[in-house]
Amino acid sequence: MLTIINSFFIDLCILFTLFTISFLPFRNRPRLTPKSPFKARVLLGIQSGVIALILLANALHLEGILIDLRTIPITLAVLFGGWVSGVVAAVLFLIGRFFMITNGEYVGFYLAIITMIALVVPTSLLRLKLDNTRTTLLIFMTISVIVFGSALFYALPLELFYPILLVYIVMTYLGAAASYRLLHELRRHFENVQHQQQLARTDALTGIANRRRLNEAMANLTVEAEEYALILVDIDHFKRVNDTYGHDVGDDVLRELGMLLVDESREDHLVGRFGGEEFLIIMPNAQKDDVSRLAESIREKVSTFPFETSAGTLHITVSLGACHSNDIEVDSVLKHADEALYHAKESGRNRFILAS
Repeated sequence: MLTIINSFFIDLCILFTLFTISFLPFRNRPRLTPKSPFKARVLLGIQSGVIALILLANALHLEGILIDLRTIPITLAVLFGGWVSGVVAAVLFLIGRFFMITNGEYVGFYLAIITMIALVVPTSLLRLKLDNTRTTLLIFMTISVIVFGSALFYALPLELFYPILLVYIVMTYLGAAASYRLLHELRRHFENVQHQQQLARTDALTGIANRRRLNEAMANLTVEAEEYALILVDIDHFKRVNDTYGHDVGDDVLRELGMLLVDESREDHLVGRFGGEEFLIIMPNAQKDDVSRLAESIREKVSTFPFETSAGTLHITVSLGACHSNDIEVDSVLKHADEALYHAKESGRNRFILAS
């Protein structure tokens, strides 16, 4: 009995370790479901099949059959990825099981085929109707216990069948529940990490990119784009808005301007708050005409746009400075854009200057 328990305990350790490792390729992807991209579901099936094969390599050998917790990764593959993941995992497992036949003992292989079909087919059909919940997992594991238990009953003498079945049932439910919880906790952890990373790169007031993210994007410009442009946008007389109406109204203006800049820009542009009342638009792969067209469009739109604030509707203007480059270092491009912005404000505001 101790040998049996020890064998299943080793299986549990293998399961938890490999589930943790195999989760890493999915950590930055959306949650897997039967409607996820086909490639992702196939990858899940391959990973689950490999885990099942590693469990098989450490299986308990009795009466010409191999006893392990292979049903857990196969069942979880169906639970998360649907029939595609389940079929891929089962086929991969059976291929590996075939090459482990020794001394012409095909009984175990035939039982493996029957158990895989009897496990994957009903769980895949049920998954079409049931959601990914603990109750569904319980139903799936009950099916696996019945299927694998029937195979054990056929292959083992009764004096071995009962103790092994008892340990198998306990370890299967325990291992499946713990693995399911582990995967969900890993998902929650990495989603929290992603959320924190997003917060660290997002301006808390406007919800657009902050200076840290803008700096990261500018650092990659010379690598990813042959030519690019930077546009600095600054609110004219913004201090007057704060002094007259209060900082809450000033915050309203900043938020609405941030959204306006995003709406006016293209999807491949990055709009962020560079500091205070100053915004930066990063334009990768931009022509000079594109820069002037976007900047003038923004200037005109802002000058007529009704900014709805807690103090009522306000009208503001902005000054813009930009620089286009295909061979200048990004720090110099930013400096030239800043100088152009300074000249725009000094020469009367509500205007755009493109650095030459």
